[in-house]
Amino acid sequence: MLIIPSCIPPHKLPGKLASGEDRLNMCRLAFEDERFEVSSIELDRGSKSYTVETLRELKKIYPEDELYFIIGSDMLATLTGWYLWEEILELAYICAASRENGFVPDLSVFTDEQKERIILLDVEPFEVSSTEIRVIIARGEQSPALISPKVADYIRENSLYDDGLSDYRKLLSEKLDDYRMHHSECVSECAAVLAEKYGADVEKARLAGLLHDVTKNTSKSDQLEIIERSGEPLSRVEIINPKVWHQISGAAFLKESGMITDEEILSAVRWHTTGRADMTLLEKIVYVADFISADRDYPDVNVVRRLAEKSLEDAILYTSRYTVLKLASSDLPIHPATVECYNDMLFKLKNRKDNVL
Repeated sequence: MLIIPSCIPPHKLPGKLASGEDRLNMCRLAFEDERFEVSSIELDRGSKSYTVETLRELKKIYPEDELYFIIGSDMLATLTGWYLWEEILELAYICAASRENGFVPDLSVFTDEQKERIILLDVEPFEVSSTEIRVIIARGEQSPALISPKVADYIRENSLYDDGLSDYRKLLSEKLDDYRMHHSECVSECAAVLAEKYGADVEKARLAGLLHDVTKNTSKSDQLEIIERSGEPLSRVEIINPKVWHQISGAAFLKESGMITDEEILSAVRWHTTGRADMTLLEKIVYVADFISADRDYPDVNVVRRLAEKSLEDAILYTSRYTVLKLASSDLPIHPATVECYNDMLFKLKNRKDNVL
């Protein structure tokens, strides 16, 4: 089995990765068993790592062999968005291993011939993500079940994965439960990737994503006190819908404490749940990242992820419509800002389409 660390993954932020040399060294430490071979084939190429290019090169090296490419079930769900994905299926069998219990793949997008090239591996899922492991590292904790002791020592000795947000994580660890902390890390990473893609400030996006749910686990009474001190009165709809309080109290808390003074970040936290009309780029990014972060698993999440690859506006139109319909079907009040967000996206996308035509 070949273990191939990528040079510059197309969907990752280079600034958040360890160097290629460090990742190659960690792979060698983690895969010392003779059944594995760590290859530097992508690092040697020195460019963005597209799977199809690697498979082409491996076919030249092993012309008589069948190639089997092992991926997680989450990657199978997005395969049709990969660069030259049809050729990938021609070059190798795709072996998809479940990342979560109850994994049921949707293969309807593939032809019958392509389906024959997809193998679903019957393995017991080990539910963990790289984001969770980085949180463990950031907290200075040890977890031999998740990280090889040799790799953990290497990370510590070389001070890897320090993004400068340790103080914020310390605050969050005191205010959020483990589930919410993990979600915040996932949103932070997703927001940073979207910021890189759409030209926003990556570090602001990473920080806003990390802090967006800062008061999510704060008691209702304490949230109301924070909101009252901020001088922003709750509307009638907000009073009877505590689920939106945390976006208001969160922004107010961050500003009151002096932790965040950047109005752009505060505004992204303030509107990440309901959205609003005329959202800034950072607001759009955090709003969408909250919907498509790696930990999300609601039925339409892969649809929204594909839309977010196309445009933030398409993703926001879909999610705001999704929210309106879900609330209306349950006879629950709909925040006016969400309706305005939907209308705003609808009009802007219509105008964009008309201009193209």
